[in-house]
Amino acid sequence: MSSGTLSGIVTLLFFTVLGDVLSDALSLPVPGSVMGLILLVIYLQLSGGVSEPLDKVSQFCIRYLAVLFIPGCVGIFFLSDLLLQQWLPITLAMLVATPVSLVITAVLLQWLLKRFAAESGENHHG
Repeated sequence: MSSGTLSGIVTLLFFTVLGDVLSDALSLPVPGSVMGLILLVIYLQLSGGVSEPLDKVSQFCIRYLAVLFIPGCVGIFFLSDLLLQQWLPITLAMLVATPVSLVITAVLLQWLLKRFAAESGENHHG
């Protein structure tokens, strides 16, 4: 493992732990991992982009992301009684939450693309 790869891993772990600590310390209604991602995005915006080591580690994590879902999928088998009892709320939550999150993500992406296009246009003409 190169030192560059190690610094990418340390960066991801730092923001994960920082998000957990802040979420717990401030009793935020946001999970620590989400808080860590928000802080990482802010850091990347302020620092001017993604470093090569962080990019390498992130691409590796994304490539094997499906493996991280296996424990959760296996755990569902042990919750069959709960699933049978709560099938209606679970189904409704999935049917409502999925389209809502897709729409919110699409609207946010459109807004960000327009904002960055406007900023890059100002930078080229200003």
